[in-house]
Amino acid sequence: MSSPAELPQRLHRILGDVAERLKLRGADPALDLAGRFGVRRFVERHVSGGAELPPSPWLAEGAHMRKEARRVSRALTEAGVRHCFFKGIALIGRFYRIDERQLADIDLLVDIGQFTDAFTALHGLGYGEFGSQEAWAPAARRAGVTMQRGGGGAGAPRGSVLLDVHWGLEPAETVLTDEELVLPPTVWPRVESEHGIAILPDELHAALVLHHLVRHDLLHVRGLVDFALLWNALPRDAGHELSELAGVLGVERALRVIGRVMVDELHLYPLRGVRLGPVGWRDRLAINQLRLRPLLAWAARNASDEARHVKVTRSLVWRRFALADTPHAGRLLRDLLAPPREYLAWRWPNLSSGAMAWRRHLASAFRQ
Repeated sequence: MSSPAELPQRLHRILGDVAERLKLRGADPALDLAGRFGVRRFVERHVSGGAELPPSPWLAEGAHMRKEARRVSRALTEAGVRHCFFKGIALIGRFYRIDERQLADIDLLVDIGQFTDAFTALHGLGYGEFGSQEAWAPAARRAGVTMQRGGGGAGAPRGSVLLDVHWGLEPAETVLTDEELVLPPTVWPRVESEHGIAILPDELHAALVLHHLVRHDLLHVRGLVDFALLWNALPRDAGHELSELAGVLGVERALRVIGRVMVDELHLYPLRGVRLGPVGWRDRLAINQLRLRPLLAWAARNASDEARHVKVTRSLVWRRFALADTPHAGRLLRDLLAPPREYLAWRWPNLSSGAMAWRRHLASAFRQ
């Protein structure tokens, strides 16, 4: 594994190349670009040479959310509910300091067999379902629900915490979820406690982060950094479990492709048990199209800051077609060419006809 400081330094150099390509100006355009993706402070700490950094606006919020995660984890443990936290909250203290990682919510995964006990415990902590259920959205069909302490309302009050509770994951090969992926039972005994919250080992956590990236068409650049950090922390022989869970989640092809990009461009060590490089034309297409510098340049041109949570705005479903495992490619291609009507209506509600929405979908799905 590389030293913890080497990865952000390499990322800073790549961001500098991208900033130059985009003709960005400023004292450090690479750091400005890192700021668009929500990782400026993390990168800056490793390239600043020990210089004093200004106070972070995320410190108080991050500390509050980690305290709440501990409270939730303690209640679920006392109720005997198998659970783990993943993505942002589980990486605070592991790779990021509290003031270095923006958090929009807390992602929690519970064993589907203990669904009822989990929600009894969460309701006992004062959590209720967040937001109105009247307006349909694709998230309504996922195996999860967003909760907020104190119940609903159109927006989260200042200081409140949103808890995104999952009992399953959305398959990568469909535009709309019609069934859930469930973690294998062998995963739950691997959960361990770190900083007072339940988390998975890095190799299993990396598979969950990779699945999230593929499901969202690699639009979450910060998630790419998370995945790289998890990969970089693994022992050289830890790839077998990562590959096994990636296969269960339908993203083993994505592991080959994105792993190849990580090794080639961020100079991470290959992992034994992870097959890298192309196996067929879709792998070659994906590797050619998803090189890091062009991907970051595209993301920088399409980034927006919504409620202090940086997102890339345009969905590119073709990436999932390139990355999804072979048995599921046909289904995803059908969804890509002819998505469900409710998806089109949700995505473009102001267009006068379904045909116009379908044409808009095709134009956005393939354009980079």
